[in-house]
Amino acid sequence: MPKENEMVRTYLAAVLAAALWGVSFLLTKVILTQMGPMTAAAVRWWIASLALLALVAVRGSGRGALQRAWRREWVRFVGLGAVGVGLFYILQNAALVYTTSVDVGLIMNMVPVLTTMMGVWLLGEQFNRRAVGGLIAATLGVTLISLGGLDGVLAEATHSRLLGSLMAFGAAVAGAVYMIGGKRVVSTYGPLTVTILSGLLGAVILTPAAAWEGGSLALSVPVWAALLGLALGSGAAAYWLYWYAAERLPISRVSVFIYVTPVVSTVLGVAVLGEPMSLATGAGAACVLGGIMLVQG
Repeated sequence: MPKENEMVRTYLAAVLAAALWGVSFLLTKVILTQMGPMTAAAVRWWIASLALLALVAVRGSGRGALQRAWRREWVRFVGLGAVGVGLFYILQNAALVYTTSVDVGLIMNMVPVLTTMMGVWLLGEQFNRRAVGGLIAATLGVTLISLGGLDGVLAEATHSRLLGSLMAFGAAVAGAVYMIGGKRVVSTYGPLTVTILSGLLGAVILTPAAAWEGGSLALSVPVWAALLGLALGSGAAAYWLYWYAAERLPISRVSVFIYVTPVVSTVLGVAVLGEPMSLATGAGAACVLGGIMLVQG
């Protein structure tokens, strides 16, 4: 029974992390009305990292793991912050300038696929035919959700759109590399350490981009509330929960839960923003949930 309870907590952590990331899209829409994307990403990670550092200071536990991780693996954590937070958000946000959000969303669906492939090749994780079928079903589901927002209108292909698509794919690769790199250290130092160090170093790397963008912190109360929700909920809590699950499950199985994110963002879009719910979107959500069940066996 204790082992079963542990697995339930692990799956709930993965689902909740993905759900919090789904909420991030709604919060980001609010924030971007008064703040640029680079500034929002940098401030988000400064708040998230410093909040978790304050938690460690108050609790007293976790300091040793942070010190050991930095002393022994500082190069790896600098890489995690640079690639998984800094490069990821720079490329993803820049891609949105050159191509459509639908294109970026479709390409970012490659993150679980790339993570699974790297997990099998680099970490020696097992992935059977049933799991492959589930991954394909979940990928198809997210594709249907993304296409459901097109309303039958396709943007014409341009050099600008191609550049944006390449940037989005680069962000997907960066996200997968971050997850594989984090998996190698989370079992040694714990989810809190991985979240704090990668987030803090990522914030440092994002700061010059934010300064170049010329952002301001003179925000309205609703935008500050959204920014705090993005930082503490979709940032600190979500990544902590994700690494908690990744510490206990193969990364190839945990990454599939990321497909819950567009389902949640779509539901919130319909419920909160009054966006239309298409048949493709509903079918896609069903494929995502079915695919996750197949992967988890």
